[in-house]
Amino acid sequence: MLPVLDVVPMREYATVAAGTAVIGVVDTKGYDFAKLLYITNKATGASAQDFLDLAESDTEPTAFADGTAVDGFDGTADYSIVAESTTKSNVYVFNVDLKGRKRFLVTNYESDMTHYGCWVALLGRKQDGAEETVATTAHGARNIING
Repeated sequence: MLPVLDVVPMREYATVAAGTAVIGVVDTKGYDFAKLLYITNKATGASAQDFLDLAESDTEPTAFADGTAVDGFDGTADYSIVAESTTKSNVYVFNVDLKGRKRFLVTNYESDMTHYGCWVALLGRKQDGAEETVATTAHGARNIING
């Protein structure tokens, strides 16, 4: 049986200037797992992503620095951030097991190119306790980070 998912906008789709951090915040109370998506249009030129990170907090954060970094989700230390495509839209994905996590998750994304982007959360509760196979970048995402 598929889990019940709720879609929660974390940050609306908007223009993001080069070098500007884009954060998203979501309240995960009552959920078992989260799929956090950063969705952008295609890059206008060769680009580099400076940050793609996840933090957590007991209280609602207003900035990424208000949270505590989550081990395994630091884009400068734990994995390589795949550059934005110049030919198609981009999706970056965090798959997060919420067991033992703080109530709020805060995400951070920064590119050296001006782009349009938004953060969206898919929050779910397991219906039957079964583990599901994790998708790979072949499913249209630039990065998929699990933890």
